[in-house]
Amino acid sequence: MFLVAIGRWIRRYFFEGLALLLIAGSLFFFKETLNYLANRDYVAALLVMVIGVAVISVGKEMARLALVQRD
Repeated sequence: MFLVAIGRWIRRYFFEGLALLLIAGSLFFFKETLNYLANRDYVAALLVMVIGVAVISVGKEMARLALVQRD
């Protein structure tokens, strides 16, 4: 019983930490998008922006999963 409680605790905080890491990591891609736009490299900026949106959406789903694990 004790190991089950520990497993739930670790899983909950793992998903919360992963969600936070992904959402914070997406800021790097948006910063790079601004750098590419400043250099007038529009195709690279668009590609990096799409990657940033994908990373933030995965972070959003991980945060949602962390909320479900709270029960």
